Amino acid sequence: MADWLNALKTGMKEITLPLARKYWPGVSPDDEPYYNYRYQHVEQVDRDARKLLGAHGGDEDIVLASVWIHDRFKPQFEGEEHAVRAAAWADENLAGLGFPTEKVPAVVYAVSNHAVFGGKISPEHKEAQILWDADKLGKIGAIMVAYILCAGGAFPQTKINFFWLQRELHIWKERNKNLVNDFHLPLSRELGQKRYNILKAFCDALDEEVGDRP
Repeated sequence: MADWLNALKTGMKEITLPLARKYWPGVSPDDEPYYNYRYQHVEQVDRDARKLLGAHGGDEDIVLASVWIHDRFKPQFEGEEHAVRAAAWADENLAGLGFPTEKVPAVVYAVSNHAVFGGKISPEHKEAQILWDADKLGKIGAIMVAYILCAGGAFPQTKINFFWLQRELHIWKERNKNLVNDFHLPLSRELGQKRYNILKAFCDALDEEVGDRP
């Protein structure tokens, strides 16, 4: 693993840990939290981005740097203007980690545009397309069910039951049902449709088994 990539991964772990320990504490304050949503999310973006790279090509350095920087200023759920701040950080600091200087502008572009919805990233910015698609693929499919269940402990004021899960999943399903049409790359659209179908099937099955809230 390149030194710069190792530094970005280590930095992301350090950034996410304090709030993860607050939301999902371990047995003792110094223990690893039992869950770390943001870090898990970025790892999933990494996995999906590598799939898209394998199918559609692109500069791996630019994509992986963008993946591990894009949520740097969104340590868990918080993060005002996180894309703009992360892009500025990349512009100022990435080359100093040993990342190729000539590739920094492409990382800055990808990171600054990853949180923009409704707009299309042009094909000449394939790495930015890969980051956008990989980031959004985690919002649909079986992984969304896992995220919601694992993260629920962060909100003890919310009583978790089957009806709560039913409601949350329907919210996410409806909110993101049009994402498939917004993906840039063919594999993204294929994976997105498959994952949305899985999420919808799970919601339908839960509705049938649980029924309506009394």
